Amino acid sequence: MRRRSRFHLDFLSWGGARAVVSWRGFPVALQVAGLAVVVWLAWNGFDVGREHSERELMTLRKTNLTTLVVWGLWWPGMIAVVLLAGRLWCTVCPLELVNRIGDAVARRVGWPRARLGRWMSAGWIIVALYLLVQVLAIGISLHRVPHLTAILLLTLLGLALATGLVFRDPRSFCRAFCPAAALLSVYGRYTPVQLEARDASVCDQCQGKDCVAGGNRWRFDGRSCPSLLKPYRRQASDGCVLCLQCAKICPHDNMGFGVARSEAPIRRKTLLEPFEAAFVMVVLGFVAQEATGEVKWLDGYFHAVPLALHSLAPRVALGWVEALWFLALFPLVVWGAAAGLAYLLGHRAGWRSLVLAAATGAAPVVAIAHLAKAIAKMSSWGGYLPLALHDPEGVSTFLRLTVERSVWEPGKLIALWLLGWIMLLVILVMGWSAWRWVKDVPMGSPAAARAGMVTCAAIYVAVFAAWVA
Repeated sequence: MRRRSRFHLDFLSWGGARAVVSWRGFPVALQVAGLAVVVWLAWNGFDVGREHSERELMTLRKTNLTTLVVWGLWWPGMIAVVLLAGRLWCTVCPLELVNRIGDAVARRVGWPRARLGRWMSAGWIIVALYLLVQVLAIGISLHRVPHLTAILLLTLLGLALATGLVFRDPRSFCRAFCPAAALLSVYGRYTPVQLEARDASVCDQCQGKDCVAGGNRWRFDGRSCPSLLKPYRRQASDGCVLCLQCAKICPHDNMGFGVARSEAPIRRKTLLEPFEAAFVMVVLGFVAQEATGEVKWLDGYFHAVPLALHSLAPRVALGWVEALWFLALFPLVVWGAAAGLAYLLGHRAGWRSLVLAAATGAAPVVAIAHLAKAIAKMSSWGGYLPLALHDPEGVSTFLRLTVERSVWEPGKLIALWLLGWIMLLVILVMGWSAWRWVKDVPMGSPAAARAGMVTCAAIYVAVFAAWVA
């Protein structure tokens, strides 16, 4: 008798979705289209905004299509997508395609290549690159200057190609160098939409194991897992990039993608990996800085510390001092408070257990707060899209908005107070759910996990309450 499917809702069982995934050009055609868009955005933003003041850039970043798409729509949109559908962005990511092209060229030429090594594979470069992007955003306004955004896009394309040429590990860029990989890995844990084997017994009885067979690895389409994973034994944070090749090649049509049941192995509760915990600790400060920035008086309080520090070292640019506060000092204060609360709640294990468990408990709360800020940004920037499509460079629109006053500045698509109420409700529901499931996380202290969750929830509930006020 066939065992119950691991899915409540399996998208790949739908005829239309199955036809698209089975098409020989999926997902390469989408990746090629994405690559063309990235190259065009880099060209459009190149040499724009270099002579504008910091105040002028606050408007130009929204009128220029490159900065609008990258920082106002794509990056916030990716956060929303990963919380709804896991690492679906990876399915169409053009950087994976460029990395694979580099790998194919190196294999064809046959030159010797290095291995990533244990440290690089552990994800620490990913966290460092994410940190670097955030530091540059605060320090040199990377996210406001179209020219710098264009340089970033070209750098990522070059890095993806270079890592394919230099390292023989599959998907070396995705595994060790993608700045978004930690975000995708952590936030992707908390959605029920997952890739999983429908029926474990079918995989157990399969003799050929086509999804992992070495002879299928270099096929153009219908390959065995290019990431060298075992699709029939999915685990959280295993690095799957949802290329869906396993679903294409499975002779039993046993791979599904959709809303997985809570007992499915991929949804098993586990501690975050160390690099994922580090990401949560860092991004907490960045999200707090972004969220408080929506309310002027609250933003003033949050900036009091970096302003005081800057007065002690006036020769250091304020942006660098702010980066130190948002990405290092503030997170240290918060996690110190979480550690103290964990001790009061009974945690007596070592520091490693404390950090991993606290970050695991805090991660869903941080993810929801990050989503709130992402929606707020898309709401604030989205109205500029028609103007940017009409004038992609954005300079003429900028002049019409600020000098000629012939165009009205677009308003927000969603009122901040309404979004605040919605996110307060969501974060309270998520907190209640997380309070119950942290007890199931193995090898971790429930006290530490709950301390991390409560500490972060208190911060963001206060911020969202200020949005409502």
